[in-house]
Amino acid sequence: MDGLFLPLILALAVAFLFISFRNQKKRTAAMAELKAQAVPGARVQLSCGLFGTLHSDDGGDTVDVEIAPGVITTWNRLAIREVVAEQPAPGLDDLDDSVAGDSVPDDASSIFGDDAPAGENPADENPAGTEDVASDDSPVSPDDNDSKDK
Repeated sequence: MDGLFLPLILALAVAFLFISFRNQKKRTAAMAELKAQAVPGARVQLSCGLFGTLHSDDGGDTVDVEIAPGVITTWNRLAIREVVAEQPAPGLDDLDDSVAGDSVPDDASSIFGDDAPAGENPADENPAGTEDVASDDSPVSPDDNDSKDK
């Protein structure tokens, strides 16, 4: 048993080194590909999740990224997580026509239906834009007026 233990440990160490070198080679190739794609004008995502456009790349340790029109920030090159495909922001022209054409009714007919009796529709009781206002014949005590003046 003791004769097999040492060769087994050596075989595991060699396998670990082989896998480690292989993974390092893949990471180096991925970084070279990222560097080739990261040219000025490319849309990038930084490691913090921020998206921007690569403004300038002097080949050093830093890159300039435009995060908003006219706002250019300097980042470490290693902060670039990936180069993303350009996707236009959705605008008003992209909205579905069925959503844009819908209108909101100004009464409660959509809630109660068209066959609701006139007395049961809350929109009939309080028209839009009006509030419940106390009438002039409501009792007001003289103490209420005096406390407001003081």
